[in-house]
Amino acid sequence: MTARFAVLLLAATFCGMVGAAQAEELPRSAACRIALNALDEAEEAIAAAAAASSTSLSDQQRQHSVAVRLQPLRKRVADACLGGLTTSPPPSQHSWVVPTAPARPGVVAPRVPMPTVPPVALPRPQAPVTVTQCNAATCLASDGSTLTRVGPTLVGPRGSCTVQGVFLRCP
Repeated sequence: MTARFAVLLLAATFCGMVGAAQAEELPRSAACRIALNALDEAEEAIAAAAAASSTSLSDQQRQHSVAVRLQPLRKRVADACLGGLTTSPPPSQHSWVVPTAPARPGVVAPRVPMPTVPPVALPRPQAPVTVTQCNAATCLASDGSTLTRVGPTLVGPRGSCTVQGVFLRCP
């Protein structure tokens, strides 16, 4: 009963429809305690009767019967402890739960085909260009291009380049 009282207190405290002072008073009221005791006694009586009887009712029929008998007592508890708040607020529009179908034994769920993604063409790494031969005015590169000397730099089809060792660097 202590856990049920705590749940009712939390529900009453966080509910926006019940005032803060009233939310604190309702779960502690005598009417709430009486309603909770009546519900507890009814649940215990139903559990004892179910354990003692061996009727051929199915579980679904038994649960329906119990729900029908306990519904008025549950409503009385809601009225006494929560101030009549028996409905919850509508679900948030920002949350979404994927409904799952119960799995039947022996039935394999079909696989959802994955979308095909076209292959991405990666750029080929180019081999480094080297300087193969130079004279006073020009140099030849390993890719076949001719570079013109302008001071310490070489100017070619890729712009101005510098020589670092044997490699040609054209940023």
